[in-house]
Amino acid sequence: MELLAKIAKPRPAGTIQNQEITEFIGSYLESLGYRTRKVPFSCKVWESKESFLLIDGNKLALQASPFSQPFAGTRRAMVVRNLEELERAECEGRILFLTDDLAQESLQPKDYPFYYPDEHKAIIDCLEAKKPCAIIAATGGTPMSGLKPFPVIEDGNFHIPVASLDKEIFSEIEDKVLEKDMELSIASKSNVATAYQLIASKKVADPKGTIAICAHMDSKYNTDGALDNASGVATMLYAAKAIETERYDIDIVPFNSEEYYDPQGELIYLEDLQKRGKEVSLLINIDTVAHVGSQMAVATFNFDEKEQLELDNIMRSCTNIVGGQPWYAGDHSIFAFGGTKCVLIYASDLFEGCLSYTHCPKDTIDLVDKKLIENAAEYICKVVNTYK
Repeated sequence: MELLAKIAKPRPAGTIQNQEITEFIGSYLESLGYRTRKVPFSCKVWESKESFLLIDGNKLALQASPFSQPFAGTRRAMVVRNLEELERAECEGRILFLTDDLAQESLQPKDYPFYYPDEHKAIIDCLEAKKPCAIIAATGGTPMSGLKPFPVIEDGNFHIPVASLDKEIFSEIEDKVLEKDMELSIASKSNVATAYQLIASKKVADPKGTIAICAHMDSKYNTDGALDNASGVATMLYAAKAIETERYDIDIVPFNSEEYYDPQGELIYLEDLQKRGKEVSLLINIDTVAHVGSQMAVATFNFDEKEQLELDNIMRSCTNIVGGQPWYAGDHSIFAFGGTKCVLIYASDLFEGCLSYTHCPKDTIDLVDKKLIENAAEYICKVVNTYK
C-alpha cells in the first residue's frame, strides 16, 4: 500500500521527514479536489546521543527523556519514592532518583491545555521547587507503549535534565547510589524548528454543518509509527477519496502534534473553526488501527439513542468492524468533552497487546493489515455519506 509506505517513517513534529510527509498529504488531498491550508507553528526538534551513569566503575545506559536539558557532571544522589518523601527531601544540586510511586506513569506536560491532573501538577511543582541538578526515573515497561524504560517526564517546558534507568538495573545499584559521588551524562539537545498544521476542506452548496475526519500524522522519536498512526492517516486518506455528500462540508485534518508535548495542531484547528464561524457537527478520529489479527473497534460519544441505532446498523453492514469502549487519550477528546458527536476508530486489541508495539522501534509496517485499512475507510464513507 503506497500511502502507508509513504507515511510509515519517523516523523516527529518539525523534523524534515515530518515536513515532507505534510507536503505529500497536502498534495494527495489537493489531487482529490480538497482546498488545503498549511498553518505554521514553532516547535522543538530533539536530538540525543549516548547517556550514562558511572557508578563504581560500571557504566549504566540511560535513556534521555525527549526534550530534556543536557547535563554532564559528578554529584551526590538522593532517592525518593513518593510525593511525601519528595516534599521532605533536601536535594538542591543533587542527582535525584525517582522510584516506586513517582515512577509508575508518565506525567502530563506542564500546563497541558486539555488535561493536567492535580496529582501530576503537584509532582512537577515540587520537583521544580526542590531544584535537583538532574533527575533519573527508575521505570520499567508500561501498558501504554513498548518503551522500556519509559520516560516519566517528556516536556520541553520542564528545565531540569531528566533521564530514565531500567528499574531492574536500579534495584542492583540502589544500595550504592547514596555512598559517593557519581558521574552522570545526559546527552540531549533541542533546536527550534517550524512544523505545519494542514487543514483540507471540501465545501458543498448549502451545508448543514461540518464533518471533520482526523488522524494524527506525527510520531514519537525512533519509531516508524506504522500502527501509531500511519495506519490511521492512510485510512483517513482512503476515506477522503470516496466521500460523497452534498449535505456537509468536509474537513480532513492530519493533526501534527498529538505525540508532542504541546498540542499546537489541535489549538490551530480550534482557532481556525472559530475564525470561520464553524462548529463540527461530527468528528471521526482514527488512531492506531489495522493491527494484524485484530478488527476495527468503534466507540461513539454524545449520540442519542436513535442516532446510535443508525450507527450500529452501519457497523453491522461492514466487514471487520465491532463495537468498542470509549477512551480519551486522543485528538477526539477535547471535542467529545465539549459535547460534539464523535466516532473513534481503533484496533480492537489496542489494550490487549497492540500498544506494546507503539512508541518504539517495533512499530513497523509488517504489523499493519492493509485490508483492515480498506474496511475502516469503507465504514467511514458509509457513516459520512449517509449522515443526516
